[in-house]
Amino acid sequence: MPHSPESLAQTGSCTVTLHFEDGEQRRIRVEPAEFVLDAALRQGVPLVHQCRSGSCSTCVAQLIAGNVEMAGRATSLLSAEAAQGKRLLCSSFARADSEVGLHYPAALIYGAEPRILPAAVAALEWPSPTVARLSLELPEHYDFNFHSGQYVRVKIPGAAEWRSYSMASTRRELPRMDFLVRILNGGLVSEYLRSGCRPGDEIMIQGPMGAFVLHSGRALQIFIAGGTGLAPILSMLDEIRYRPGPRPPMLLVFGCASEQQFFYRDELELRQWWMPELRVSLCADRVDNPDSGLLQGTPIAVLEQERITDPESIAYLCGPPAMIEAARRRLHEMGIAPDHIYAEQFVASAIEKAASSI
Repeated sequence: MPHSPESLAQTGSCTVTLHFEDGEQRRIRVEPAEFVLDAALRQGVPLVHQCRSGSCSTCVAQLIAGNVEMAGRATSLLSAEAAQGKRLLCSSFARADSEVGLHYPAALIYGAEPRILPAAVAALEWPSPTVARLSLELPEHYDFNFHSGQYVRVKIPGAAEWRSYSMASTRRELPRMDFLVRILNGGLVSEYLRSGCRPGDEIMIQGPMGAFVLHSGRALQIFIAGGTGLAPILSMLDEIRYRPGPRPPMLLVFGCASEQQFFYRDELELRQWWMPELRVSLCADRVDNPDSGLLQGTPIAVLEQERITDPESIAYLCGPPAMIEAARRRLHEMGIAPDHIYAEQFVASAIEKAASSI
């Protein structure tokens, strides 16, 4: 049962051992009524996180031993996941000396510290009326690297606020980076791209960030993306394409809200041609033309038609929160282990939250 900070006031400080995917360990002291994530950051352990409110699941960890308890309701964590020991460290207290496992290597947070760098607008394209492809170019003398699936924060000219976007390209394309931007009326970056963006404009980036990265495995790799959630998935697919040696079998399920908003069909079919191991299912919530080749329905509806029987399959999810939650539930039903499901969930701005409620 969730506990409040007040109920933990008499608990003494505890040691929490953090086990990273590459075998590295870090020990931190967590004070009474202090969230584990806050304690880690206070002690110089920069665990991957984003929203700090329990709504994005970026800071998820697996309880190995001890007692780490959630405080309040974490909307992005399924009850089944919590029962299996998943914890969101931004919303969890240590009730005893404990051990938790992180689903990324220590090298991910210690190897490339996020930096703020200038970039120039290299190109702007419009794959659909509601999606822009923004290409930025870093000065060649800047040393910058990232893992496919990660993101950077972006600040456009004249703005005080930052926005987060995943790279749709790989590090092979550096110093050029591509991003997919969902266009919303009144959106900070959307309005800039619609009316103010010019080649050569200086845009600041901060990164790399995030632990949504590829994991090793020869079993089926499942990629589920909604809308511009395709960006990090596209980067991951291209990283697999460039790797030497045999590739694992792959399934991509990608969907948009409507046939008119669908984008990147040719790009995905081209990757399917490049990689025979990749099978692609494309869908839209609304399909007006039955000859379009798009399946009618959400990515989850398409996923429900799949027969996935290998419990060692690895799944990567990126898109709106509702899609992520539904995909997790369906994958659990298929027998995919929770620690084989990785997700990057959109953390919406105020404009995006308002748009999703309409």
